[in-house]
Amino acid sequence: MLSRLNQVNVFIGTLTLSLVEIYTLLIKDNLAVKRVFFSTFLDNLRKIVWSCLPISLLTVSTSAIVYSFHIAPEFYTRGLSVYLGGIVALALIREGAPVMGALAIVTQYCSGMTAQIASMKVTEQLDAMKLAKANPVIYLLFPMICSGIVGFPLVIAICILVSILVNYLTSNLLINVTYQVYTTSIFNAVVIKDLLLVLVKSSIFGFVSTLVSFTCGILTVGGSKSVGNSTRLSVIINFALVVILDYIITALWL
Repeated sequence: MLSRLNQVNVFIGTLTLSLVEIYTLLIKDNLAVKRVFFSTFLDNLRKIVWSCLPISLLTVSTSAIVYSFHIAPEFYTRGLSVYLGGIVALALIREGAPVMGALAIVTQYCSGMTAQIASMKVTEQLDAMKLAKANPVIYLLFPMICSGIVGFPLVIAICILVSILVNYLTSNLLINVTYQVYTTSIFNAVVIKDLLLVLVKSSIFGFVSTLVSFTCGILTVGGSKSVGNSTRLSVIINFALVVILDYIITALWL
């Protein structure tokens, strides 16, 4: 029991120290940060958008199709077809797309970044960076966090647009709902507050997931088996945090 608590304390302490180090270096030498992080930021952003977009689209769009199969016929039977687009859009914007999209990115991108950092740790590449006066936090963590804050909302926004289109096409085939009725329902139901909610949620998910992934990586000790264990732990923690944070943000926002 004490060993587990000690591991949790070490994890939280390492995570906090990484954030403090970023903050300190940004204040002390922000010009150096601008020089070193931009290319790494773009590379991480490319990995998030280019690599994670297909699996995120597949996950969220599939749920949109399922919504059509279960909701559209029931709404049509009860004469509520004029509300279909708004209900589906709210479900996707507030909960479906942010959570499922974030979990897809965690599985695809964050697990890979944890494995990369862990491999660098066990092969002493991080120590070599420190000897060369290259701070791993600035070169690796800071670009990861920035790309997560930008990349998560970008991917999730695309997923929302595509999944709403998929839901409309499926609903049109099932109950022949018109484009005008569907879009009017969306504009009547969705407000600016909902759009801000999805942006805030996805940005927080991106920040937390990348930070946790990096921390799990740098705490790796051992060989290749430890790399696998750290990657698995990263995915588990991120999955739990995404679900918990989703509930907290929604409860505070709405």
